[in-house]
Amino acid sequence: GNEGSRDTLRAFRKHRQVDILSSPGTVDITADVDFGALRNAVNHDMQMTIDRAASQTDEAQRNSNNDFAVTKSENMPEAFGPVTQGQFLASMGAVERTIKLIEDDNTTDEEAEELCMALERLVSEEEMGERFKVLAIGEKKSVIFA
Repeated sequence: GNEGSRDTLRAFRKHRQVDILSSPGTVDITADVDFGALRNAVNHDMQMTIDRAASQTDEAQRNSNNDFAVTKSENMPEAFGPVTQGQFLASMGAVERTIKLIEDDNTTDEEAEELCMALERLVSEEEMGERFKVLAIGEKKSVIFA
């Protein structure tokens, strides 16, 4: 695909879009994702599948002495998000980590400038911070994914 194309699967190398098969293993691959459908598949469809399997297992156990059981899970994985890449990285401490690296006595002025530019590229609304999204899938804990 070309820069700015509407391809749903793209590859990048050195900040330029390249053919996805141009250098297998050395390009970054990204895809457009229907986060609503993915979140629904995790939060709704997966639970319905497990519920259906559990009821079929209950029926089968009533008709045999089979010890295998599928049970409803109270700790089902749940999808959280999506949030922007910028929000996600900021909430994970990317800004604080970058500041700590810059303030390190061993960091040169040139390295500090590179760190600032990299952080800006990753979290800025004008760069990758708004365009890329993050969806987390995990078990809900009282403190995480509130």
